[in-house]
Formats: sequence, C-alpha cells, structure tokens
Amino acid sequence: MVKKSTILAQTVLSLLLATLTSFGLAWALAFDLLKDKMNWSARESWPFFYIVWLLLLIIWLVPLWRRSRERLLLLNLTKRLYTLANHPDLDYKTDGNDESDLPENQEKRQLPTYSNQARQLTALVDRVVAEFNLAHEEQLAVEKSKDEMMTNISHDLRTPLTAIIGYLGLVVTPNSPLSEEDQAKYLKTAYHKSNQMKTLVEDLFEFAKLQTTQVSLNITDFSLGDLFDQVLANYAMEAENRHLRFATNLDPRVIVMAGDSDKLARVLINLVENALKYGQGASFIKLTGQVKENGLVEIRVINDGPAIPASSANHIFERFYRVEESRNNKTGGTGLGLAIVKGIIDQHNGHVKVESDETATAFVMTLPLKQVKEE
Repeated sequence: MVKKSTILAQTVLSLLLATLTSFGLAWALAFDLLKDKMNWSARESWPFFYIVWLLLLIIWLVPLWRRSRERLLLLNLTKRLYTLANHPDLDYKTDGNDESDLPENQEKRQLPTYSNQARQLTALVDRVVAEFNLAHEEQLAVEKSKDEMMTNISHDLRTPLTAIIGYLGLVVTPNSPLSEEDQAKYLKTAYHKSNQMKTLVEDLFEFAKLQTTQVSLNITDFSLGDLFDQVLANYAMEAENRHLRFATNLDPRVIVMAGDSDKLARVLINLVENALKYGQGASFIKLTGQVKENGLVEIRVINDGPAIPASSANHIFERFYRVEESRNNKTGGTGLGLAIVKGIIDQHNGHVKVESDETATAFVMTLPLKQVKEE
C-alpha cells in the first residue's frame, strides 16, 4: 500500500525540481531573447526574467498539483477498500504485511474486535429487553389472574354464606311455620353449602402451603384401593342423585404403595370434584391404578363428560387458570384445584397430564411406587 508520507515527499521533491528547472529556463530564455534585440545586459533582464519564471512555474505546477491530488484520492480509495476487505462481516481478510506496524493500521486491526464486542453488547441488550418484556407480560397475566381469583373467591364465599344464613334463619326462627320436612331440607342445603365453603378454604390453605419450601411429606405405606374407596364415599349421595356411576380398577401388584396418603387423597378429591363440577352429562367416574415399568404406578381419574379444549390442555395445571367454558356462575371455583394437584404430584417426584377427546377425559398421574422417607 502506498504511504501518504511517500506521496507528500514526492510532491515536495517535484516542487523543488520544478522551481529550480523553471528558474534556470526562465533566466536563460529571457536573457537569450532580449540581450540582442533590446541590448539589455544580464542585470537589466532580471525583472522580465521573474515574470517569465512565474509563468513557467504556474504552467508546471498546475498539472503537478492535479496529479498529486489524483494520487491522494487514489490513496484514500485504496485505504477504504482495505478497510472494507477487513470488515468483520466478510470471510476474506487481508494479511496486512505491508504496513502492519503503522498506527492507523494497528487501529484498523482493532476494528473487528470493537465491532464484535458492539454486536455482542447489542445482542445482550436485546435479550435482556426481551426477557424483561416477557417477564413483565407474565407478571401482568399473573396479576390479572389474581384479580379474577379474588373476584371468584368473594363470589364463591358470599353465595353459599348468604344461603346458609338464609336457610338457618328460617329454621331457627321461633314459631317457624316450616314443617319438619322443610326444616330438614333447609338444613341439608345449608350443610351442602358449608361443605362448598370448606373446600374453597382448604384449596386456599393447601395452595398457600405449596408456595413455601418448608413443606414436607409424611411418607407411609398405604392401600391405594382403600384410598379410592374413602374418596368416592364422600360423593356417594351426589352420585346417586345425578345417576352417576362410580367404579374402580386396581392392579393387584399395586395394593400397597408409599406416599403421603393425606396429600394424595387431596389430589383425588380435587380431581373427582373437578369431574363432578365440569362433567355435565357424564355417566361415570372411574379411578384406576396400574403398575408400569421402572417401579412406577399410574393412577387415572376418568369421566365421560365434555372434552377439554386442546387450547386449554397445556395451561390447565397453571395456578388461577380456568377453562373458558367453565367460567360461569354454576361452576364457580378459584382455579387452584388442578394447580394443587400438580404441586402435590411434583412433591412426590411424579408427573401429571390430561388426555381428553370426545369419548372421555382422563387425568393421568405417574408416581414412584416407593418413596424415600424424609428424615
């Protein structure tokens, strides 16, 4: 690559040679032309000599200046091409052997590093901004869900409480005109509403416990068949009123398994209540237990009620989430029941999923048949 200092040196040398040459030519030409015609001596020809010298110098310097300017432009263009050739986005790099020690070239060699650092910093900033926006959107979604949950809780607590107060008020009123049959019916309704409130409060309490890291499991050996029977017995009357058939199917190899029976009972209660609440038109609810490979047991809660939309299947275990079709005054709920199910199954090192189509919906839990007892 041609150095700018070389161009300047050549230009200065050319100017010096041009000055000396034009000076000599001008003096010789002026003296030769005028000494005979004008009878001028060498001393008298000096003024005219200077005029001729200046004209020759100008005539000489103009093209020289143009050539120097063109060479400088060419030098700048060459440097720009060199910079482009070494751009970090290009695969080809010049070796830079000609002028590797020049300060400007040393600085150029740092440009790819600076450019790479700038790109990395830009990518980092973009990633941080994207993560912040995602976290902000998730936080807004959680806040919205919490607001909806509080609205649901207020409604679900106030509605049965109002009914309980109303029915009990009629029963305990002195000289009540109600017959014993009506009083029994009102007391039964108040009892049913009380159980609704109890379930709601238990959901909130259980969910609050699952949010802490100090929750421990009381691991014991228990009969899965007995657990099935105990859970279904709580809803025998409701099943009879709805002409709903309960059934169980248990693999003989899973008669006894290990786990926190109280918490697993809570899981089954939530799933059965979920089937009763949202399984309008269902004809049966079935609990099954099957031994799988690698020392696992698979528990299913099956009903033939309406299918769960595919769009909801991936979110149904999220806290506060409720399937759109279920958000009505008849079903109520906080949206915590299935989140509690997942939390308890996770504590048992298990997995839960939902399978749903037009024929049936099954909540499938896979758990270790044996659990490690906590010290």
